[in-house]
Amino acid sequence: MDVLSSAAEVLIATVVLIVVHFPLEATRSLLSFGSVPAARYSHRQQARAIASEVARTRERLGRFIDEGRLLLARLRDPAKDAEASRSHAQAWAAQVEEFLSNDLGGAYVDRFHVRSNVSDGEIIGIPPERLPDWRNLRDCLFNLEMFSAEI
Repeated sequence: MDVLSSAAEVLIATVVLIVVHFPLEATRSLLSFGSVPAARYSHRQQARAIASEVARTRERLGRFIDEGRLLLARLRDPAKDAEASRSHAQAWAAQVEEFLSNDLGGAYVDRFHVRSNVSDGEIIGIPPERLPDWRNLRDCLFNLEMFSAEI
C-alpha cells in the first residue's frame, strides 16, 4: 500500500508541476482530451441526419416520378377523360411544386417547369389535343429524375 500511495503522490506532484509551469498547454490538453470524442460523435450524428434526409427526399421524389408516369399513361389513353386527366396532372404538379419549395428551395420549383431537351421523336398513340399536356408532364418528369440524380 505504501508503494501505491507514493506512486499516486508522485503522479499528483507531476500533474501539479506541469499545470504550474505550463498552464495554457495543460488546460488545452485536458480540454482536447474530452472534446475530441464529443466532436466525433456530433459529426457522426450530423452525417446520419443528412443521410436520412437525403434518403427521405429521394424516396419522395421517386413516388412523385411513379405518380407522374401513371399520369402520362392516363394522358396517352384515349378512353380516359381528357379534362379529368389534365386536372389530375395539374394537381400533381401543384403537389410537386409544394414539396420542392418546402424541401429543396425555390430554385428547384423554377427548374421543375423548364422545357427539357429530350427529342420528341415519333410520338405515337397520343391524341393530338393531349400532346401539349403530355409533353409538359414528360418534361416535368424528366426534371424530377434529374433532381433525384443530383441529390
